[in-house]
Amino acid sequence: MELQTRSAKLARTKANRLSHRVGRALMMLGTAIGGAIVIIAIVIGILFFSGETQEFIYMNF
Repeated sequence: MELQTRSAKLARTKANRLSHRVGRALMMLGTAIGGAIVIIAIVIGILFFSGETQEFIYMNF
């Protein structure tokens, strides 16, 4: 079994930390985008299922 030097251990630890940071950032980005899509879907659903949008469409055409 080979002994690892201190610098090799530090390099592996730093790479590990970086991958965790990138993974966490991607999860946060996915959550933010997913939340935005849900909010937009709720707003569009409220608009289309209330009578106001239909009246607005009929009024303009």
